[in-house]
This record gives sequence, structure tokens and C-alpha cells, in this order.
Amino acid sequence: MKTERWKSSGMGALSVLLLFALGISAGCNNSAPAAAEQKVAPKVTTTTAIKQETTDFDEYTGRTEASAAVEIHARVFGYLKSVEFRDGDFVKEGQTLFTIEPDEYQAIHDQSLSKIAVWESKLEVAKANLARRKKLLPGGTISREEYDEYAAAAREAESAVVAAKADASRTAVDLNYVVVKAPISGRIDRAMVTKGTLLTGGAGAGTLLTKIVNEQPMYVYFGVDERSLLRYMRQRSETRASAPGSLRKLGVDCFVQVADEKDFPHQGKLDFVESEVNATTGTARLRGEFANKDHALASGLFVRVRVPASQPYEAILIPERALATDQDIKFVYVVSSDGVATRRNVELGAQRGDMRIITTGLQAGEQVIVKGLQRVRPGQKVEAEMEPAKTTEATNPKPTAVAKPKTTQPKTAN
Repeated sequence: MKTERWKSSGMGALSVLLLFALGISAGCNNSAPAAAEQKVAPKVTTTTAIKQETTDFDEYTGRTEASAAVEIHARVFGYLKSVEFRDGDFVKEGQTLFTIEPDEYQAIHDQSLSKIAVWESKLEVAKANLARRKKLLPGGTISREEYDEYAAAAREAESAVVAAKADASRTAVDLNYVVVKAPISGRIDRAMVTKGTLLTGGAGAGTLLTKIVNEQPMYVYFGVDERSLLRYMRQRSETRASAPGSLRKLGVDCFVQVADEKDFPHQGKLDFVESEVNATTGTARLRGEFANKDHALASGLFVRVRVPASQPYEAILIPERALATDQDIKFVYVVSSDGVATRRNVELGAQRGDMRIITTGLQAGEQVIVKGLQRVRPGQKVEAEMEPAKTTEATNPKPTAVAKPKTTQPKTAN
């Protein structure tokens, strides 16, 4: 009896323990949904995917080169009298740069002018003598031989006048060369000589005085690979309506960035392409012309060059910070009108500043999360705060028009 009573009391205690455990478990299960319901939706920031006109570009490395560069040499011998400019100045065509001692050349020129006067006087006398002898010739007063001598003397004097004038022209040129003037407008280098220096003259061996480069316009030369050149040629054939002309007539824009710039602020036009592709390198040389009115480009700089690779088209753009990565898959979180975040895989296009072109997977006007991505899970409800959508000038270095988003922004959940 005692054994059975102990068994029954043991079974009763075990039942109580099991019921107590089940009660605790049921209580926990009932409280879990309540805790989930009370969990606050994560706060995120969204922006609108915009549709904007853009153009694809190819980028190349190039070098600037002045449109004109001149080395100035002395054309005559002599001592340098003065330097008429400051190193690095911008000079105008015809501006006086140097003066060489002119005394000797002035004397030589005056001497040549006096020879003209002498021979003109002799010519006048010879013509008068010839005229008198011509009257005497029909009467036989003088012989034909004597008359021919007077005629020859007149022709000799006439030739001497021509020679004296030619010599005077030469000495005038030498006299003009003692004043050295700028042959072109542009930026001048330093003076290579100083006052009092003995200069050597001559067309090829004259003393180097200075250099001038014309930076307006500025040229930029760069090499284009064969495939890109063929693509540009096809684009040209599609746009031109008449017989082929020079590249300059097509008005193709190009843009330049120097080493310390982040964008491409310098706009020019392509105006030259080599007539054939280099068989060794498989490239052709192109040239862009830039007005360079602000003198921001100097000759000899390495630059980045952008050339349009497509016609303008409309693209979907979102901020780069809206993108997330799952192994090699790019995706974004799109927030619907009821505040639910949905994962959307996307394919990327080119980058435009801090914006990215989305080729597939997204529509203009949809709200994408740009801040708080780490706190979001697919299908989760979020509390979204919108920031204004912005366009980007990086789509074109100097866009002519920027399209506003074409769809209204959906409301976010409160």
C-alpha cells in the first residue's frame, strides 16, 4: 500500500511539473508575437530615381600643344641695345621686343640711298645726251657707232639706278631687323640674352633671343584606338547628309580635364584627324581645338580628354550610395507606397559623378533607400524620410538641358 501510494504521489508531482513547464512554454510563445508587433520599424532615408538626359563618353590621355610657337632669332649682327618686355608677358603681334644698335645699319642704308641719287643724276645726263645725238643722227653729223655708245651709256645709268634701289631695299631690311618685333600674339618666354650682348645674325645661325607661344586657341592631341575610330566614323556617316567633309565641319564636342581637376570644365571641338591609322600602333591621332580664353590651359600639359561615344539619351540615375552588393550581384532596396522595403537586383551603367546609371531593374520615380541599408531586410516595413532628388551635371560636362523627374514621388509610411 505504501509503495502504491508513493507511486501515485510521484506520478502526481511529475504531472504538476509537466503542466508547469507547458504553461511557461505557452506563455513564451504568446509573448513573442506581441514583442514582434511592438518592435519599431527601422528609420531610413530614401530618394527618387530620376530620368535624365545623358551621353556616353570615351576617355583618352592627351597632351596640350600651342596652336603656334615661334623661336625668335637675331637676323643681323650687333650689340643688343634694349629689351622691351618682361619675362612671361602676353605680347601682341607687331609689338617691339628687342632693339639692336642701329647706327652702322643706318649709315649703310643712307649710303645706298645716296647711290640712287648719284645714278639718277647720271641717268638724267645720259638721257639728255642721247636725245641731242638722236637729232644729229639723220643729218650725218655723228656716226651710228657714236650714237650707239650714248644709247648704251643711258641704259647703263638706268640699270645702275635699278641696282642702287635694290641695294637700298636690302639695307632697309637690315635696318628694320635692328628692331625685333613679335611675329605672333601670345605668351613670351624669358629673354635669352641681356643688354650689351653681341649678337650673331643670319637666317639659320642667328642668336636665339626668346620664344613665343600662342595659347588661343590651344590644341590637344590624343590617340584613338582603331575600334573607337571605326565607331566614330559610323556615327559620322549616320549624321551627315551630304558628301564627307572635314572633322571640323561636324562640330563634335570634346572636353578636357587637367591634373588637379575633378570634372571636365574645358569644352572644345574636334577639328582634325589623321588621314590614316598607324599600322604599328593601330591608333589614329585626333586634335581638339579649345578657345582657352581664360588661359587655363598651358602648352605641354598631360590631360584627360572626353569624346561623346553616343547620341544623347534618357537614363535612370540613382546615387551611388544606394547600391548594395551580394557577392557579384548589385541590388537596391525600393520602398513601396505602403512603406515596405523590397530588394531589387539591378544592372549598372556608367558612373556620372556621384550618380550611377541603372540600365535594368528600376523605374523612374521609385523610392530607393540611400541611408540605413544595413538595418533593412526584404519585406520589412520601414519608416522612410525622403531627401530631395538631385540631378547631376556630370552626365554631360556642360549640359544644355537637364530633365526633371517625370514621375511623382510615392508617399512614405508614417
